[in-house]
Amino acid sequence: MAIKFEFYPVPNKNGAMQKQYYPKVVNTRTVDTEELAKEIQDASTLTTADIHATIEALSNYLAQHLSDSERVHIEGLGYFEVSLQCPETDNPKELRAENVRFKSVNFRADKKLKEKMATSKTIRSKKKVHSADYTPEKIDEIITEFFKTHAFMTRRDLESICNLAPITANRQLKRLTEEKKLRNAGNRYHPI
Repeated sequence: MAIKFEFYPVPNKNGAMQKQYYPKVVNTRTVDTEELAKEIQDASTLTTADIHATIEALSNYLAQHLSDSERVHIEGLGYFEVSLQCPETDNPKELRAENVRFKSVNFRADKKLKEKMATSKTIRSKKKVHSADYTPEKIDEIITEFFKTHAFMTRRDLESICNLAPITANRQLKRLTEEKKLRNAGNRYHPI
């Protein structure tokens, strides 16, 4: 077993590519709860039903504790805590509690998990997952063709038709929105 990676160019702030590269993991697939439950069942006396019930209970109690402003530590796995968001302000007294909203659940790996991963080997991926190297004009052309047969486009549609990575697709959607070539009817995280 080895962690597969590929090198990606580092984009600068205006979207052009520099000649600096960083390694990024190439995820070949997603392992779901069912597969994990079967693996745990094979290695223990628990049934897959026991494991599913335990994971469901863990999820419920984790949410309950996080909703009560508590950080949760699962030994050997890591720490979970809530992050919040609100409109930017120079004066916090101007904002009310209803302006502050849940943003995400952050995870920080436990030392034990990091130690288990420290001996992992890495290999260069044979699968290339870089975004296609299209000019903005070529992307505009591909999108124009797409809209001849579709009423709307999601980020995943753009990824698919232009062979782009999610980050690059988001960058292109932002550019197209700023240039007023597209209008986002969704939200920032799920553009339509």
